[in-house]
Amino acid sequence: MARGKSKDLKQFQKVLTVLASGKPVTVDEISTTLGDEIYMYRLSTQIWEIKSVAGGVVKTIKDGRKVVAYQLMNVDGVKDYMRRLGIDPSVFTPGASKKKPSKCKLAKLSDLDAQPLAPIVEETVVDVKVEEVQSVDEVDLVVEEITNQ
Repeated sequence: MARGKSKDLKQFQKVLTVLASGKPVTVDEISTTLGDEIYMYRLSTQIWEIKSVAGGVVKTIKDGRKVVAYQLMNVDGVKDYMRRLGIDPSVFTPGASKKKPSKCKLAKLSDLDAQPLAPIVEETVVDVKVEEVQSVDEVDLVVEEITNQ
């Protein structure tokens, strides 16, 4: 059975529809609008995809080192990209779909059926007591005695 083309928008395209107005959009607005549909920890990756795939110029508005908002600068060029792909921002309703859960089917770590490793042999530590420190002259005498024998 042949698979058809997916009609669902990609995550970066959903972010693009939110930024399509050309006004600065805060990260909190993106989170409240698309929080159930996109993974927010990947927002910088989705902004990068807007730049590389859609040809968008995105201005980052910062407060110190922290990103506060994003603004799409070339709205006309991006709207042309969206028109070519058939993405209509007026038809897209945020919150209509949910992000996909993880594909991991493990409920517990014991579900891995892991085999135990061979026991690790512990090394014994020997305590060494250092007695009185000898002077260099005493060491020289001991070395002379050993060499003379």
